[in-house]
Amino acid sequence: MDPSSSSRARSMPPPVPMEGLQEAGPSPFLTKTFEMVGDPNTNHIVSWNRGGISFVVWDPHSFSATILPLYFKHNNFSSFVRQLNTYVSISVSPLNDLTVFFVFFFTIVFP
Repeated sequence: MDPSSSSRARSMPPPVPMEGLQEAGPSPFLTKTFEMVGDPNTNHIVSWNRGGISFVVWDPHSFSATILPLYFKHNNFSSFVRQLNTYVSISVSPLNDLTVFFVFFFTIVFP
């Protein structure tokens, strides 16, 4: 090894993580889910409940076919539910063939 390259390595500062990488924030999955649910153009497919503490998938087929592929690399409703369950504690309540998600610590923010 060349002695001059060894001294250059010792004089270089250690690598520093890029700014913002250590800041806490929601995962991309949760951010995308929040955007999907909050889109007023798709309220007939998925929307917040009136209180903003849960969201309802009104039409799981349309949700899978049209909305999931816009945000994710798949259109599988079961995969979406499974992934959601890994990030937050959820309770799924089937009600008249609707899927209501009660997602704790994941609510709409009212202005």
